[in-house]
Amino acid sequence: MNYFNYFTEVENEFVKRRGSHMLVSPLDWALIEGWKQRGVPLHIVLRGINTSFDGYDKRAQRGRKINSLLFCQQEIEAQYLEHCETRVGSNGTSVGENGALNGHHNNGKKSAEAAPFAKARLIEFLSEHHELLENIRIRNASAGLLAETFARAAERLQQLLNDIQAAAHVDTEALERDLTSVEELLLTGLKQSSGADTLAELEADAKRQLRTYREKMGKEIYEQTRANYVARRLRELYQVPRLSLFYL
Repeated sequence: MNYFNYFTEVENEFVKRRGSHMLVSPLDWALIEGWKQRGVPLHIVLRGINTSFDGYDKRAQRGRKINSLLFCQQEIEAQYLEHCETRVGSNGTSVGENGALNGHHNNGKKSAEAAPFAKARLIEFLSEHHELLENIRIRNASAGLLAETFARAAERLQQLLNDIQAAAHVDTEALERDLTSVEELLLTGLKQSSGADTLAELEADAKRQLRTYREKMGKEIYEQTRANYVARRLRELYQVPRLSLFYL
């Protein structure tokens, strides 16, 4: 399964099992992003969704619907932990915090390259987003630190674009890591420029959204989901595009 289909596959499976289309909430997207960041395999997430719905369908009152992926979160975490435990000792792996696997899995071989994106499409994608960041920088030219952040991000995108244009072969996994680094630069700048009041308001909103589910989530997973939610809201406030190849 292509790494960059992760979000779409999770969303489609949830909508399919729910039985009617609905927009996945920013909180749900934050949760999916947390699974992606931790390396939870897509098939584990999909299995957890289906197991959760199967159990719910047996006991649910007629007409009631599951409205959030958070309903499936505990089952997905349990499935992931079981998945990790079955792999302990294989090729030197061990289970780390929150079920993360440590060690080498491929005997030193480079992981299989995914993301079958044409070079021309990658160049187009980076060019479009470089232009978007330049336009945001111009709109915020008087904003000091924020303008500097957008300028630095645009410059780094231009460097990546130059490298791809000159390359005979594009390593999309390495490119995704580089784009993640640029996104982290942008997010740090947004946080520093937003002010304490705005950040406090977004944090409070995230906590309200998660209040019902906090006791059912591990501490690290809760904090990661909360942070992802705040990051998403900040990007929306400043109209900052996502740079991940998932959005290509």
